[in-house]
Amino acid sequence: MFSQQPRIRNWINGQFVDPVSTTSAQEGAYLPVTSPYNGQVMGHVPLSTADDVTKAVEAAKAAFPVWSNRTLKDRAGILIRFHSLLTQHADELADMVVLEHGKNKAEALASVLKGQETVEYALSLPQVAQGNNLEVSRGITCYDTRVPLGVVASVVPFNFPVMVPMWTLPIAIAMGNTMVLKPSEKVPFTMTKVVELLKEAGLPDGVVNLVNGTAD
Repeated sequence: MFSQQPRIRNWINGQFVDPVSTTSAQEGAYLPVTSPYNGQVMGHVPLSTADDVTKAVEAAKAAFPVWSNRTLKDRAGILIRFHSLLTQHADELADMVVLEHGKNKAEALASVLKGQETVEYALSLPQVAQGNNLEVSRGITCYDTRVPLGVVASVVPFNFPVMVPMWTLPIAIAMGNTMVLKPSEKVPFTMTKVVELLKEAGLPDGVVNLVNGTAD
């Protein structure tokens, strides 16, 4: 799968970009990603900075007005296509999880399928977004409504490279929010593939942005 040692790039406004910290090829601006499966270096992940986060947030803010005003049907349609692509690429994603995390193939594939289940749950959320009416007294009715909040940040751990990000990503965008997501620097490859699938599914640029790096 990795015949060479690729350099991971950030995903901002619908395209892969070099982090600000690495555009001048600074020494030490990348961190090696070592596979626990075979002990070999798979590639290198950038040590992004606050400037990179700012670029991602700006892209997400710019995408929010249009995305939040898309109909629930439109947003769900993109997630349906995304779910289909996850099914098509489930085996490939599982192989990535095996290499970068060290799970066996059965566990890796199960975690990918669990991530798909969360996408299915997100597709039910348009019903929630309709809100509720409750007559609390004679002539008095209370109602609640759900509206997009804006830009959502999601910082996810290393232990389930596909499943855990799916706990936030599809739900946030189904409800009309945009997102900046930071995967663990130990397992950056799977989410890089996932954002490509989102693009293929028709997700507009800037709705989901990916910033790589460490906790710093």
